[in-house]
Amino acid sequence: MDTVTAHDAQHADRRAQVGVLAFIAVATFACRIWWMTSPATDVDSPFYSLMGEALLHGQLPYVDVWDRKPIGLFLIYAAAHAALGPQPVAYLVVAALFAGAGAWFACDIARRLTSRGTGLVVAVLYLLGMDAYGSRGGQSEVFYTGLCLAMAWLALARPRSLRATCLAMLLGGVALQIKYSVVPFCAVFALVALRTRWNVHRKVSRLAGEAALFAALGLAPTALAFATYAALGHADAFVFANFVSIFLRPVVYGRWPAQTLAAVGPIALTAMVGLWAFLRLERDVPREAYLTVLALFAGAVASVFSTANVLAFYYAFLVPWAVLLACPFIDLRAKAGRIGAGLLVAAYLLAANHPHRIAVEREDRKTFDRFAGIVMAAGQPRSLYLFYGPTSLYAATGTHGGRYPFPSHHNAAFEDGALGVPQAVLVAQALARHPRFVVSLTDWRTDPASTIAPRVDTTLRAGYRRVARGPMLDQDLTLWERRDGRRNEKGPAQCTGPFLSYACEISRACAAARCRPSSCRRP
Repeated sequence: MDTVTAHDAQHADRRAQVGVLAFIAVATFACRIWWMTSPATDVDSPFYSLMGEALLHGQLPYVDVWDRKPIGLFLIYAAAHAALGPQPVAYLVVAALFAGAGAWFACDIARRLTSRGTGLVVAVLYLLGMDAYGSRGGQSEVFYTGLCLAMAWLALARPRSLRATCLAMLLGGVALQIKYSVVPFCAVFALVALRTRWNVHRKVSRLAGEAALFAALGLAPTALAFATYAALGHADAFVFANFVSIFLRPVVYGRWPAQTLAAVGPIALTAMVGLWAFLRLERDVPREAYLTVLALFAGAVASVFSTANVLAFYYAFLVPWAVLLACPFIDLRAKAGRIGAGLLVAAYLLAANHPHRIAVEREDRKTFDRFAGIVMAAGQPRSLYLFYGPTSLYAATGTHGGRYPFPSHHNAAFEDGALGVPQAVLVAQALARHPRFVVSLTDWRTDPASTIAPRVDTTLRAGYRRVARGPMLDQDLTLWERRDGRRNEKGPAQCTGPFLSYACEISRACAAARCRPSSCRRP
């Protein structure tokens, strides 16, 4: 009889798990289907897509095409395009799978804290929160956050298992190869894991050995990436891009820009109401597991603020830990918890604001199609320079973006001096090729932090004419065409015009001094 009862319980649990997976799949689909074919859900994803395609065509990141993100992120995009083709839907489908997986891990952690029903609410809050903080497409946050949630799930599902902890540390190492700012989170996780291991055996020598093992597993993916580049003869390029360039970024926005409170406020309130409910209300929540989530939330906060310039979409990494901390407040086992869950879901729906974002995406797509159509209609040879805008315009028009195709490297003030090439020289080299088309801001004053934008605007007004204008990625963009309708494809770049002359002065001074371009200043 007991055997039959146990079998029925297992069968019921399997059916419940299938129901949970189906619910999360539907919720993920409902949140992300609206941008599944979008060529530009954000600024970064199209660039990561370009890097992934470059890998598939034999080009090395940091050598042939430059960025500072870890190679693991580009490998995800390369795998997506290799499996599903060159279109944006390839990486958007993979990003949706990561988002759904993250929602499942968050759901099951919440189930262990409270109940399965509460877990479903947490999954919905996670998906809506990631949308609200800009991870609707393929931002790096959607990938490494899912991996970090898997680490937390292993810590809570099998806390005394050394094998599970080792797997978690390896996942942390993979997360590092998606974004290095996750280091503080991994460090906090390691401390939590070592505390658990101490409670298991209470042996100092054994704990030291396990600490060394955890560190080795966490660093293994990065060590493998470095060893690969070193074997190819590009160790210097790898080290500069991955570990040096980020520290060369000047502080422009800082860790606490003016919009910080508005951006981080919803997450802080979500965590605070959960902590209040945990401390003040008599809810049946496992204390040790909840404190583990609290520690990981602190690690996530440290990760977000570990960079000198904090942008609003970085806060997406805080979403799952905040909603997990809110479990006592949204515990569906209590009437007040059901009211709290309704309030939080309503608030996160408003924050995600899908109707407005869908309308914006449609306008963005119209602008994208119009710009791409004009460039394509110009016939061969075509040339396009993106000073602003999504790099997917390069792919859509069959244009090669060069070694530095990411527009932010050309226009963002916090990139000046951090690229290995002076930003002024980088932009001057692009303009000196006399591209037939340039995409830039309609009004450079909408990016007041950029010191390059006003000079580029002067150059464009002198030699180009406006042919199209429209909104894209929360910016008012203009497509410019050269007045003579041609480009200079042969011969050396000519340093004509005030901006190009200024940049060429720097380039010549660098050559004369035989110094690193990043160390040169205007003579």
